[in-house]
Amino acid sequence: MDELYNELKKYGDIKTNVLFAKLTTFEVGGPAQYLVLPENNQKLVELLNYLSGAGINYFIIGSGSNLLMPDNGFEGVTIKIQNGKIEFDGQHTIIAEAGAQLGSVLNLAMKNSLAGLEWTVGVPGTVGGAVRGNAGAMGLDIAHSISKIEVWRDGEIIEVENPDCKFGYRESLFKFNSDVVLRAWFELHAGDKKEIMEKIQGYMKHRTGRYPHHPSAGSFFKNIKMEKWPGDPKELPELFQQRGTVPVGWVMEQLDLKGTTVGGAKISDEHGNFIVNFNNASQADVLQIVDIMKEKAYNKFKVILETEVEIVQ
Repeated sequence: MDELYNELKKYGDIKTNVLFAKLTTFEVGGPAQYLVLPENNQKLVELLNYLSGAGINYFIIGSGSNLLMPDNGFEGVTIKIQNGKIEFDGQHTIIAEAGAQLGSVLNLAMKNSLAGLEWTVGVPGTVGGAVRGNAGAMGLDIAHSISKIEVWRDGEIIEVENPDCKFGYRESLFKFNSDVVLRAWFELHAGDKKEIMEKIQGYMKHRTGRYPHHPSAGSFFKNIKMEKWPGDPKELPELFQQRGTVPVGWVMEQLDLKGTTVGGAKISDEHGNFIVNFNNASQADVLQIVDIMKEKAYNKFKVILETEVEIVQ
């Protein structure tokens, strides 16, 4: 094996030429030249220090739930974050490493009658990815529950307080710089276990039947903020006015685009803001669908759609 392969073995398990189609929920993408699975946060930090110091190209992936990867894969080192330790301080704070599943944080919160994360039920992905993209649903998001984040930044480990994370709609500071999320502090509040469960069941019921069974990356576009809607808001359904956003799924329904296919990609029959991989779709297939959705939405509503899924090219 080559010199880089032997060096990477110091930091965790290593594999070569693993398809991103096996690493992402969209099941699209070519090979990762090197795939490293660091054993813990310390090894992750050491690996990041080595790669940045050596000038080696790297890419971070969690559970791959919000990614569209290229058909020709990625040359360099792909790091799969799997550090998943979760702690409860006995009061109102849960500290979760970046590789922890969001569902595991919710389970610990439920166990300790802590409220504030009920909306996350059924939301896929890791804590790191959720923080980076400020994951949200039902009008709520991660930013509402985070007090601070620990990140690796240019060889240093620092803590970033919530106001400095620059959380926005499906974004944060970490989406636009090279910081790597290591841990997050969730500040929750005491609740009634029965009420927490009722909320969770309500959210689960809302999701049932609305989400496709084929592989996807979740909602592909950001819903449209009301202030960016070019038309008269009064002509929209009252619920949209209350929430302050226009769902892209609804836009696609108005355009009669559900079910549109290109190659192995399709706009879901169940939800107009989901593009699904129903038959070995390529990234090229998906991007053609994306172009159709953008063009049709602009032509009819004069609205510019912004992607929520990270497209790596």
